[in-house]
Amino acid sequence: MRRTPRACHSPAVRSVAAWLDRLLACGIAAVAAASRRPPELDLHGLGVRDAVAATERFLAEAHADGVREVRIVYGKGRHSPDGRGVLREVVPRWLDGAGRRWIARADPEPDARGEDAAIRVRLRAGDEG
Repeated sequence: MRRTPRACHSPAVRSVAAWLDRLLACGIAAVAAASRRPPELDLHGLGVRDAVAATERFLAEAHADGVREVRIVYGKGRHSPDGRGVLREVVPRWLDGAGRRWIARADPEPDARGEDAAIRVRLRAGDEG
């Protein structure tokens, strides 16, 4: 029969082992959370009317499915006429108006230059709105 060395049963070793278990559990949870991306709607190439309609459908379906967070990509408008991002202006404004019935919060996601091309939307709970 193989015997475990007595040092493995010491309170100090058990304390370190418990700490390592907690650290590992936190690391696993962080990796799992980072790998779960929210559902995403990409509006690149759509006109304003189609983009708003797609956004409305997307939010209604996500809300009905109990999804709590989504991401909407509208781009920076670099390939738009005059290089002006129309959806970049329209989508957040629509979310703040007609889209408000589904959302609890909406936060633009700025890049390293501070320009946003997407918005992260936190949806209301199923019984709200």
